[in-house]
Amino acid sequence: MMKNALLHNLEFYKGKHILVTGHTGFKGAWLTAILNYMGANSAGYAFAPEPGSLYEKIRGDELIHNVTGDLLDYSFLEKTVRDFQPEIVFHLGAFGFVKECFHDPVRAYHTNLIGSMNLLEALRTCSSVKSIVMVSTDKVYDNKGDGTIYCEQDALGGSDAYSCSKVCMELMVKDYRQSYFQTDNRMTGIAVVRTSNVLAGGDHIQTRLIPSILKAAAEGTTVELRNPKQTRPWQSVLDALNGYLAVARLLYDNPAEYSEEWNIGPTQDGIRTVSWIFEKMRSSFEGLEGIDGQHFAVAESEKLGLSIQKALDRLDWKPILSCEQVVKQVVDFFKRQEAGEPERQICLRQIKDFYGGCYDETKLGM
Repeated sequence: MMKNALLHNLEFYKGKHILVTGHTGFKGAWLTAILNYMGANSAGYAFAPEPGSLYEKIRGDELIHNVTGDLLDYSFLEKTVRDFQPEIVFHLGAFGFVKECFHDPVRAYHTNLIGSMNLLEALRTCSSVKSIVMVSTDKVYDNKGDGTIYCEQDALGGSDAYSCSKVCMELMVKDYRQSYFQTDNRMTGIAVVRTSNVLAGGDHIQTRLIPSILKAAAEGTTVELRNPKQTRPWQSVLDALNGYLAVARLLYDNPAEYSEEWNIGPTQDGIRTVSWIFEKMRSSFEGLEGIDGQHFAVAESEKLGLSIQKALDRLDWKPILSCEQVVKQVVDFFKRQEAGEPERQICLRQIKDFYGGCYDETKLGM
């Protein structure tokens, strides 16, 4: 029986030179901890972490070589790439909030398109690079709001600055792939991963659902739920990042076969309403109440779902955690935080449980 991505990834990443953009963000902090757990030699390029962020709380600078920089600063970004000579690159750096992008479209397009272009330009002159994973979003699809479960070949068509800037980024990746990364003179793997809403402990961005619920639980206030009937694909950050790691690993050895677009989302179990997520959280906190909140000025589709059949068929990856298990992990993380347990310890315990391996107790910072 073929080993799955859990064991393959654990074996593959030890000692590999990995560059992560956006490593100080929420997903980036979890990826930083995972790569450290796997024994990778990692560097990160991003803005300084925000106060109260998970990266700050896990003391991420001890887990990865941190470089503070802007994707729009091409000279410094190119120097960072040249100095580190990465084998594998995960591009998580983005201006990734729908509401904020709506109010600041210039920053959205500059960061998500021009910043991504700067990275690709730096990488195309770096001969050490064998595998590039560009992180996109499920919001790039031309969503009719009719409950369609979107496949990779479906039409793109963002309706706001965030989704449109990501569509532009994806089109640019196709150009760079054909023109520079996969030519007669070079064969470097480059793929796009489209991810759904990821859930895990440690998120501090209050415009997102889970942090707003946990803040209300901690303070004894009422949660304002934007669009409680809205349906979205929800998945564990561990499942999503394990998918990214699987794609990058397969690109490394077989760039021609895997340099495509990949939906990395949950099974059908994870396609749930906002109110379902809230009710599952609510059952763990006595007295927690929710009301309908104010909608964003930008219109958001009521229904959105991803098909991951292509990934299930062709990657040795599949989601491990059910939506209910993910919510339980989030609640467990929060309650351990409230009890004073260090965030790095909580992260690495959940990573160890996910991968089913052993971890070095010295990494827990105890």
